[in-house]
Amino acid sequence: MKARLATINLQVVDPQRSRRFYEDVLGMIEEPRRSHPPDFLYLKSEGADITLAALREPGGRDASQTIELGFEVDDFEAMKERLSALGLHDRREEAMGWGRALELHDPEGHRIVIYSLHEA
Repeated sequence: MKARLATINLQVVDPQRSRRFYEDVLGMIEEPRRSHPPDFLYLKSEGADITLAALREPGGRDASQTIELGFEVDDFEAMKERLSALGLHDRREEAMGWGRALELHDPEGHRIVIYSLHEA
């Protein structure tokens, strides 16, 4: 038996604001049949999907400092241009032994790493 990571669940203060980030920046698409707006949104991607669930008791809760969401892109330069066009300049770029990566945070403070692997 094999298991496949299919969904990552994030608790957020503002699901709609987070949805706009994941749709606009990363091209994810809301799945209306599985969403229950405004407090629960299901976003699809070509890899694992993300759910955005409203915190039941907002206030005083920070985004996890241990969660990192990684998104692989096939055109690193195009993604940098997209981030700039969206006004997302607060990011860090790093050359790694395996490729290049950009680090930024979503509106709730979750760490996002967008990367491209070196071609073989």
